[in-house]
Amino acid sequence: MRMPNLSLPPPAAAAPLEQGQALGVWRLIKPLPDGEQAHAGQWYSAHHSMATEEQAAVLVLDRSDQGAGVMLRYADQAGDLGKLQHPQIAVPSDSGVTPDAHPYLIVEGTHGEPLLPRLQQLGLRERIELLVQLCEALRSAHQQGFLLAEIDPAMIWLDPEGKLRLMGLGLTRIPDPTDPFDRGLSLGASPAFVAPERRNGEPPSLASEVYGLGALARVFVCGWEDTPKGLAPLRGSAGDLWPLLKEAQQIKLDTILRGAMAESAELRTRGAEGLADELREWLGLSPQRSVLAAPAQRAAGSPAWWKRWLWLGAAAGIGLLVMAAGRPDPTPSTASATTHVPG
Repeated sequence: MRMPNLSLPPPAAAAPLEQGQALGVWRLIKPLPDGEQAHAGQWYSAHHSMATEEQAAVLVLDRSDQGAGVMLRYADQAGDLGKLQHPQIAVPSDSGVTPDAHPYLIVEGTHGEPLLPRLQQLGLRERIELLVQLCEALRSAHQQGFLLAEIDPAMIWLDPEGKLRLMGLGLTRIPDPTDPFDRGLSLGASPAFVAPERRNGEPPSLASEVYGLGALARVFVCGWEDTPKGLAPLRGSAGDLWPLLKEAQQIKLDTILRGAMAESAELRTRGAEGLADELREWLGLSPQRSVLAAPAQRAAGSPAWWKRWLWLGAAAGIGLLVMAAGRPDPTPSTASATTHVPG
């Protein structure tokens, strides 16, 4: 028996969907501009058909290798992603296919809107603070066994409270470096955000993640351009976009950006954690780990400051007495006169 010829629908960009379009139990409200010309799909805001107060963001994907990569990653890791916990990371909770055969993902909750179209409204300090928030969120993701395999600026949002929100479609389990078959799944982000070793077929790593973060940081600090292959950061200096920046601040910030995007993985900043600490230092803030450690030390029962000084004073006094007892007295008659009080 001869099997019929089967073929998938040809590659195509998703046509704009109308307000009220039903996708499962969700109804589209409006498309959300994300500031990119070439990426995996189109974002929409949506509400639940039965409970309009329940909100969601919907990503309708193109029929392309990029869209297929996103869906494959979600299908492979949906159960694990659902366990990831961080208030600034949102992950898909459901998926489906539109009537014209475009796959889509549902990210439940109120997430705000993509950041890039609003970036021009923010000052440099605000932009750096958002980068720190992203790095700190990834610090938590690392502790839970995930990393951001590839960064797509369309997945970086600003929530209603003005905090950064990572739409975590690019998250993946940290690959096993000893497994030659564990190469992760590609989101298909703009090549400008993909580390050189990833382009050569290496698995995602904390080093490749920090390269993407460096590219995003350069977009935030230096600006960007649209290319045929997608959005790309400008390679100038921080002073090009911020001419009033002090020279020492400019040099330090340029050094941070270069360190995160070094061509060699061995020469890059040591992960998102290291980049967060460098950016916090540039802002004049203490490293996050030091700030968090101080209350824990106090809670462990560290003595109050006056008790520490009391013990130090007592120890010094005892030391002086020991030294005095062991030293020969050069004037015994004087010592005798001072120790015997006449009657």
